[in-house]
Amino acid sequence: MPVIAEPDRLPALRRLGLSPALLRLAAGQAPHPALARCLSGPPFYLYRGAHSPPGSPLVPLWDLHDQALAVRAATDALEFLRFSIEAPAHPEHLARTEAGFWATQFDALYELDLDLDALHAAAQAVGYRHLALQLGARDAYEREDAAHPAWLSGLVARIDALQV
Repeated sequence: MPVIAEPDRLPALRRLGLSPALLRLAAGQAPHPALARCLSGPPFYLYRGAHSPPGSPLVPLWDLHDQALAVRAATDALEFLRFSIEAPAHPEHLARTEAGFWATQFDALYELDLDLDALHAAAQAVGYRHLALQLGARDAYEREDAAHPAWLSGLVARIDALQV
């Protein structure tokens, strides 16, 4: 499916209503140094021949190694996706709101053993208001020894629902 043209990418992200912090990150400027760990640079693959998942046009956010992160307008919300450039037909649905998307990024930072003070500072820098909820849910999840992907999907769905 089509990808928004590279010169139109940042204006398209603005039209989708993304926050200034997410726009800065998409432009390659981390609002907090810890957030530089979430990306490996501005989008490259989707503008250099990689295929994208089926569906409506994507607006690339950035690349992370051999994966692309993107967002697109869905029927009643946004759709944040991550997919391998090797298997674009099987994207991973990350979230339906920016807050849900931030939950996935802060989970990745937590998994990288980011100091909790730095995690809180990064959350404040981007206006992510659900970090306390996320960390509390993580404590419960770790005691239950549940499957991480299912736990994270449930957390993101909960945060997405709070945004509606």
